[in-house]
Amino acid sequence: MTFFEVTILPDDVQIKVPAETTLKQVFNDNGINFEFPCGGLGVCKRCKVSIIKSDGQVQEVLACQYKVNEDVTVNLPHKELKHAILSEGIDRHVAVDALIKKVYFELPRPSLSDNRDDWRRLINQQGIKTSLKVLQGLPEKLRQSDFKVTTVIAGDTVVAVESYDTTDKLLGMAFDIGTTTIAGYLIDLKTGKELCRVSALNPQTRFGADVISRISFAAESPEGLDKLHGAVIGEINNLIQEAVRETQYSNLDIYAITFAGNTTMEHLLLKIPPTYLARAPYVPVVTEPIIVDAAELNIKINPDGKVFAFPNIAGFVGGDTVAAVLAAEMDKADKLKLLIDIGTNGEIVLGANGKYLACSTAAGPAFEGVQISCGMRGASGAIDHVSLGEEYKYTVIGQTTPIGIAGSGLVDTVAELIKVGIVDKKGRLLKPEEIENDLGKKYRDKITTINGILAFVIAEGASGRPIYVNQKDIREFQLAKGAIAAGIEVLLKEYGAQTQDIDEVYLAGAFGNYLNPESACTVGLIPKVLKSKIKGIGNAAGAGAKLAIISRNEYERAVALSQKINYIELSSHPSFNSTFFNKVGFE
Repeated sequence: MTFFEVTILPDDVQIKVPAETTLKQVFNDNGINFEFPCGGLGVCKRCKVSIIKSDGQVQEVLACQYKVNEDVTVNLPHKELKHAILSEGIDRHVAVDALIKKVYFELPRPSLSDNRDDWRRLINQQGIKTSLKVLQGLPEKLRQSDFKVTTVIAGDTVVAVESYDTTDKLLGMAFDIGTTTIAGYLIDLKTGKELCRVSALNPQTRFGADVISRISFAAESPEGLDKLHGAVIGEINNLIQEAVRETQYSNLDIYAITFAGNTTMEHLLLKIPPTYLARAPYVPVVTEPIIVDAAELNIKINPDGKVFAFPNIAGFVGGDTVAAVLAAEMDKADKLKLLIDIGTNGEIVLGANGKYLACSTAAGPAFEGVQISCGMRGASGAIDHVSLGEEYKYTVIGQTTPIGIAGSGLVDTVAELIKVGIVDKKGRLLKPEEIENDLGKKYRDKITTINGILAFVIAEGASGRPIYVNQKDIREFQLAKGAIAAGIEVLLKEYGAQTQDIDEVYLAGAFGNYLNPESACTVGLIPKVLKSKIKGIGNAAGAGAKLAIISRNEYERAVALSQKINYIELSSHPSFNSTFFNKVGFE
């Protein structure tokens, strides 16, 4: 077998690889953090890198497609983007009754007159269970601590016995495992107080931006699932260490973790093969809540700690949706509520009074910048809001030079172009001479042709590169917003309700949090009659995960909710295609 040397700059990493190895595989196999939004299909063109070949020739290639057949130097673009990861969510008070508890005992020593077995001396109550491991260590633990011990209890099970009084150290962490980002919350389980928040990009993005890409990667080889699982577990452990360093605790003080993620993310987290989630009829391996020892997943907390994974609903509606519904208390609503979470995937829940319907739409990639010419995630340098009034305005995350446009900025731009008559009802970007609207005429000089496609220039970016939205981007946007709008309408029909029956619309997630409700209604993402009823609820999945770890009642409530939500598969629904077609245009 022939091998070649790949040198990766700027870190000057040198790697020997077999001939015909793609740069994507080189990066993935060696832990080099580089994103492949389309999963390596070569369609998004976002993995361009500059290479220097053995003859000194400089060439720009797609890392996912380029195969190494000579010694080559790869110059990675310098990307130090500060991502705006949303961790704020609904803050509601619940009585503290944590999933893990500690109880301290000072026990009488055994005697001839009191020769009860050690277990009954410790737990003088029927129905409480324990493990063989605890029993094996119990006799010495009791006697070495002079029968002064602390029990660690999960539900009806003693999971550990600790010497002396350790009740002052009882922490938990709640995690929202998103396709794009991970948010974690360190919680004092005695008081329910949040001690700190941590967040990071999901490192699985280097294997693909969406769940389908990652499912495909997991199925490509026996190592695929291992790599995806290892990547997310590694980042979770990093965030745990960051949280305890910030609060001057130890990871050993953490005894419980809750995880809320979509169905694919939870499968990958638990190292459960997700293969059949991407094949009709899109069946998960499990939807029930999973409780497992943290050590079994190699999560670095107390060795006796437990992991509680939220229940899923279906293949494309997961535990994060359950957590969001819990946080929004949709199970207590008398009037009809609509919850929309638009991330990399779009989940929609409609319901009240114990009747709930849910669906999922493949709309997220466009809203997160994938397949949009200048699209990007919500990070420093992303245009997040645009206004085309008498005065032209736009805002940039981080108040810096723009380098792209975020999903909320894309919605604003399209909405404003519709308002001023630059985009017609069919979604066609008009040529300057076709514009009839007086305000629209004011912006004719921003319409130009870029790479042979008509485009509207929003701003001048770094190095004079224009940030724009072109006709192709508008079409991609129409498909994404049409899918969401059609999903809402199908749920309403199945529920037997009218749009005006909806009492409140909850927008969950980062995209929903920054979305301008007026723009969302202008483009038809959400029906116009609901504009005054829209309410952003932030990272509702994270909020639900926090509630569950603080309160066993909330966790059980989440489990019960998951069993009440009925899933509608849009791909097989008889009216979805026609409804979608009707929602693609603009009113």
